[in-house]
Amino acid sequence: MEKKLEVIISDIKKCLTPDLLKKEYREINKKNPMYGHCYVATETLYHLLKDKNFKPHYGKDEDNITHWWLQDNHKNIIDVTKEQYTILNKEPPYNNGKRGAFLTLNPSKRSKILMDRINGNKIS
Repeated sequence: MEKKLEVIISDIKKCLTPDLLKKEYREINKKNPMYGHCYVATETLYHLLKDKNFKPHYGKDEDNITHWWLQDNHKNIIDVTKEQYTILNKEPPYNNGKRGAFLTLNPSKRSKILMDRINGNKIS
């Protein structure tokens, strides 16, 4: 699963663009390309993964911004956009994370757009 997971994450990252962001995140995203994409990236990964042991989690960072990732019961974390923190030498807010749920059961509009892009860009 590790290799497939890396490919899925890479495909998601390649297809993230500013039009998928909420307006308030677009300016910061110009300097930090993963910033603001955590929700749609995490939701998309969740729907593309066959392993449903990983559930959505979220936490507030030091700037009171909500960050999303997937986590299993063994506290293994999959975070597509963690670079938005690591490039600033910061840690994502895993320490105050909680189990969450996406706004919709089916992929959201933005997640569907991202999945369509991924399927169109699939090399393997």
